[in-house]
Amino acid sequence: MSITDKDWHKRVCERENFVCQICGKDFSAEYYFDSKGINQYVCGHHLKSKKAYPKLRFEVSNGICVDINCHNNIHSGKIKL
Repeated sequence: MSITDKDWHKRVCERENFVCQICGKDFSAEYYFDSKGINQYVCGHHLKSKKAYPKLRFEVSNGICVDINCHNNIHSGKIKL
C-alpha cells in the first residue's frame, strides 16, 4: 500500500494525539482534513528534510505534529529543532 503526503501528515498527528509538540496546544477536537488534504490547525513536520532524506519522506518516525504557527516559525528559523 502506498502512502500519500496527506496520509503521512495524518499518521504523524494521530500518533501525537493532535497535540503540537512545540507549544503543547491540543487540537484533537478541531482536527480534520479539507477536500485538498490540508488541515488548518496542525500538520506533520519532517525532522529530516524530504530533500536530504527522500527515503524517510513517509516514515512516521521522521515527523512531529506541530500547529500551523509553530510550523511557520520552524521554517522561518524562529524555532530550532
